[in-house]
Amino acid sequence: MFGIKSKIQPTGEIINPPSDDSYSMIPVLFSKNSEIGIRTLSISILELINRDQIKCDIDLDDSYEVGKKLTPEDMEVMKKITLRIANKGELKTSQTAAINLLKNMNKNRKFNLKAMAKQSNNTSTANKFEKDLEEFVKAVKNENGYDGKSYMDILENGKLTAKGKELKKEWKAYQDFLKSPDLCEKHPPKSSDENSMQIIYASCFDIEKDALKIRQNDTPLTDFIDKDGYKLLNIIFNNALLNVSEKRRGDGIFYGVNDKYTIPGGG
Repeated sequence: MFGIKSKIQPTGEIINPPSDDSYSMIPVLFSKNSEIGIRTLSISILELINRDQIKCDIDLDDSYEVGKKLTPEDMEVMKKITLRIANKGELKTSQTAAINLLKNMNKNRKFNLKAMAKQSNNTSTANKFEKDLEEFVKAVKNENGYDGKSYMDILENGKLTAKGKELKKEWKAYQDFLKSPDLCEKHPPKSSDENSMQIIYASCFDIEKDALKIRQNDTPLTDFIDKDGYKLLNIIFNNALLNVSEKRRGDGIFYGVNDKYTIPGGG
């Protein structure tokens, strides 16, 4: 994706991504979650924020962390995080699908997360969201040549090949780097762009807050993470799928509804 080669230190540390697979494929291949679904969608939105295709305006100074159950304070934090779709130029099909999904869900190009959370309680909106998510998933698969069981020479019939197993070990070492205070101090990001890139990779493994704690909050993307924006997106999208009128599992696509948060205003 970035043409970055793994930089393996004499100690065996890996301080750069071991492969140039797209962000979308990293959690599918190398994390505990092997499904393409809402986490993949949220990661795609992080990338769009980082590329300035989605503008992020946050009226909140202090860092914030969502607990195990949504509170009125969480909803007020959501209200202070505004996204505005400003996509210009060429986008991948999956990125266009993600942007269209946000437009359809919010019926606007500008919205705050609290408003989107309330929309996720609406059955008709949830039904449309499910269809849009299916289109996004298909686009991700097509772009990456992934059929759900095989991917390049890394995954075959749902199992990692020898190369895939070796890559998974390297990605584990890279995860260790992302959340290690000592390694981050020894090998700090060389720019804001590299800092944001590392935070997106950390999001692929759900360690984004740990990674940010030892790095600078110096971009709109890192500020979004600092306010737990990635987790909030997952909560909102999970909630939408919980509100579809008919749960379908016969199309071979599993969306990974895990978080059981209740968003006020639902039926």
